Amino acid sequence: MTRESRRTQRLHSALAEFYGPGLAADTFVDRAFTLTARLVPFALNSHGVIDRKTGSLTAAFDCTPPGLADAFAAFGRLMGKYAPFRFDPTVNDGKPFSARDFYSRPAFCDLDIYQEVYRPMRLTDHCFMHVPTGPDEVVFVGFLRDGRPFDLAEKELFQLVQPHLSNGRKLAFAMTAAEDTPVTPELFFGAGFTPRESDVLYWLTRGKTNEEIAKLLRMRADSVSRHLQTIYEKMGVEHRVSATIRALDLARKLHAAAVSLQGGEVSFTVPTR
Repeated sequence: MTRESRRTQRLHSALAEFYGPGLAADTFVDRAFTLTARLVPFALNSHGVIDRKTGSLTAAFDCTPPGLADAFAAFGRLMGKYAPFRFDPTVNDGKPFSARDFYSRPAFCDLDIYQEVYRPMRLTDHCFMHVPTGPDEVVFVGFLRDGRPFDLAEKELFQLVQPHLSNGRKLAFAMTAAEDTPVTPELFFGAGFTPRESDVLYWLTRGKTNEEIAKLLRMRADSVSRHLQTIYEKMGVEHRVSATIRALDLARKLHAAAVSLQGGEVSFTVPTR
């Protein structure tokens, strides 16, 4: 097996775990940490969010090495001075980049942000990956290393992961928002999908794979694929994650409309199939 095929196999396995059951708003960051840790070695993993309205920065880390609190405070104070550190989605055309793409090691070591943030923790490079979200937030995942700088192959691998982190975050929040919504095939049938498409779409929102849906509905996996393609066309999406997000949003709206019309809570029964 070639290095490229091993990398692809490792990526597919990590993504399957990332999108697996249990993805939600409160598990997304840990899922993102696990996903990226399986692909590239680093010393510290971070997930940072800037609120566009207030300008406040919040961050989570996969571990807490000595000096992290002081270093993070210094980073927040100094990040705006330098393009690579200010969480600007337009840097490097939105693709992953590292501090060493902008500075040689001597030049990097001369910066005050290095002296106050990276040097105390003996970190030598910081790779940034923008996670596209809505208009109210800027989200970046960061990887800090205490050895060699991040190389081109690693940044290309992060670029492959980038849309999955974006889609996964949207899906995680959609799953959480839909927790109190009784999602059923009948909801989708009432929205214009055929009975079989409604069944497939329901199980898609439950996180089932094509093979699992085929077993549950006693049909061929290629038939599930054909139904999904039709569902994608009707929804105007290109893949299952977007279809799931749209379906959960549709279910919330349909349920809210039903509650409004009946003036109270509405219950749905999922038929045994």
